[in-house]
This record gives sequence, C-alpha cells and structure tokens, in this order.
Amino acid sequence: MTLLPALRTAAATPCPPTTRYHLHAEAWREIAAAAGFTCEALWADGGMVVALLQGADGPILCSVAVEQGFYPALSPFHPPAAPFERMVRDVWGYVAVGGTDPRPLLDFGHWPVTAPLGRPSAPYGAPEPPESGLAHKGTLALLRGKSPRAAARFAARVAGEATVAHSIAFARAAEAAGRAMVPSRAEGLRDLMAGIERLAAGLMRLGAIAAAAEAVLLEAACARQREAVSTAAAIAFGHRLMMDAVVPGGVAADIGVPGPEALIRLARDLPRRHLAELAHASLAGRLATLPDAARACEAALGEALTQTEMLVPRLDVLMPGPTLFALEPISGEGLGTAEGPDGSIRHWLRLEDGQIAGAFLCDPGWQRRPAAAAAIAAAEPQDRALIAAALGVAASGMEL
Repeated sequence: MTLLPALRTAAATPCPPTTRYHLHAEAWREIAAAAGFTCEALWADGGMVVALLQGADGPILCSVAVEQGFYPALSPFHPPAAPFERMVRDVWGYVAVGGTDPRPLLDFGHWPVTAPLGRPSAPYGAPEPPESGLAHKGTLALLRGKSPRAAARFAARVAGEATVAHSIAFARAAEAAGRAMVPSRAEGLRDLMAGIERLAAGLMRLGAIAAAAEAVLLEAACARQREAVSTAAAIAFGHRLMMDAVVPGGVAADIGVPGPEALIRLARDLPRRHLAELAHASLAGRLATLPDAARACEAALGEALTQTEMLVPRLDVLMPGPTLFALEPISGEGLGTAEGPDGSIRHWLRLEDGQIAGAFLCDPGWQRRPAAAAAIAAAEPQDRALIAAALGVAASGMEL
C-alpha cells in the first residue's frame, strides 16, 4: 500500500490524530508536494522532525529522520513552514535542505548556547540584550521530565491573553496521550472560561483599535467593560485571567459560589447596544479606507457581543458531578486543540511512563504574524499604528 492512500484512510477515521507516521525522506517529499495538505506546524523530537499537516479530513502527524543534522524542507511547497524551519534550526540545530528562508528567527547570537534543545554547543560567553529577534523562554525544555499536571503552569504562561485556551489545548494533548477521560462538568467549565477569555480579548482588541484611532470614548468604554469581565472572572475562578484554572484531567477547582451570580450580572449589565453604536460612530470614517482594519474591528466587536450572549447559556448547561480525574502514568502521543482569541491553538505531547518526553506548543501567531507584518509594512505611515492595533499578534506565543 502506498503512503498517500494509507494516510487518507487513517485521516477519515473519527479517532484523534495521536498516531504519528514515520516516513522515509522520499515519502516525506511526496507528502510535501501532494495537493490537499497544508503545513500548520513543524518542530523536532529527538532525531526526528515532525510536521502537523492539515488535510480535508483533519490533521495528521508525520515525521522524518534527521540525517547528520539535515532534513528535507517543506517550505518550497508550504510557505507557512518557513518560520518553523527557522525556529527548528535555532532551537534544535537541524537544517532544512532547500528551505526558502535561511535567516535565524530566534537566535541572533545572544543566547548562552546554540541549539538549546539539540546538542548545545559551548557557551557564547556572557549574553547581552539582543538587538532583534524573539526571546527564548525555554518553555519546551521546562516541560520535559515533568508530569502533565506539574507542567501545566508553563503552558498557561505561553500567552497571557490566551492562558485559558493554551491550558485547554495542553490538557487535551495530555489527555489524548494518556487516553484519559474528562468529567462532563469540567468540560463545561472549560467552555465557560474560554468564552470569558474571548470576551475579554474582544474588548481588548476593540479598545486598542479605538486608542490608535483616538476614539477616546470608545477606548474608555472598552476599558471599563474589560475591567468588569476581569472582576467577574476573579470572583468565579479565583484569578482575573483564570490562569492555572484548567489542568490535565479537568479543572483545578469548581466555580466559586458567587461566580454564577457575578457572570449573570456581567451578561446583564454589559451595554451591548451602546458599545456597538459607539464603535460604529467612532470608527466608521477612520476605517473606511482600511478594509483589513475594518474587518478586524467588526470581528472584535462581534466576538465581544457573541461571548456575552453565551455566558448564561453556558452556565445553564453545566452538569453536576466531579471536576477532576486522575491521569494514568502511561506512554503515548497526543494532539490537543483549543480555539483562542486569535485562532486555533495546537499542543502536542509525547509521554513516557507519564512524564513529558517531547512537546510543542503552537500559537496562532505562527500563522498570523507574517501576514500582519506585511500588511503593516505596506500601509501608509499614518495608518500603520491603527492596522497594527487591528491585526497585531502578540509575539509571546512564539517565544518558546
């Protein structure tokens, strides 16, 4: 059986894509050139490079062996793979043969060692503040050797504006790898927290657009409402960002006793019609010639209004029961997905006897940041701040 029919058959099954297809170089190139696949992420795991490919029937995982530090590039066929190939070279030291962009992405010669997750070289010397590039927080290294429950706090800090979504994606990856069940009530609480986070993010994005457009009344209104959301989140889940509330196996704690009342009051008191009217009145003229920014503004406003409407229904469908199940210390791979404020977040984990042996955390910034940077660069100087506010993607999610 050839590779592509085998993958099509496997991708059509309803099971989560926790199986990784180990390919030889020729098959890897065949997949790269095949129509119908897009590359969503690329990382390394030991002596392999792993690709997360999206097909018509869902995501699949493929890997190819690294030979003497080299592997076949995907970027000539899948341009979104280019920044991942640059990251793999910086972090693991593996070079994509035939890659479209050989520039460094993260390491501009200021890290204490080269290839920190590969075979680190001798230290550079005393590191100095970098002039460019992205930081390296060491998150992937911090995850290794820990149980998913202990490592969850690092995943929660990948991007502050999406701490719940990253925590959910991480938890689902751990649960898939460990073939674990999750209580129904915990799933409902996760959904509720994710909605609150997306409500706050919509208000934050709309407020940033208003600030760039000097729409002071709209900026102030968004700030007030975002503070109300953060206050309600703290009452319900003990933290303004709900950080560390989601853990593998469920949630860390149930919603607080005054939480439902606080969220119902938030849904009732947020002035949805006033906010929409104020946004349209304040920004219509300023965004008339900036279609990308106008679409981003409408999306941010729509997200805030939609998530507000969903607060009470999400509370109503919460089922009674436990909120946390134990994870068995087994071996396996898992891919977890969650919808964050800026798009789909994917986390991948490989467990050995219940401990994390390999990991990659893919933020939407990997896909959105290059397009946003190009749009900002192409804009007129007087419009760049506004477009940056509308399309801006936080770099933190890429700073692994």
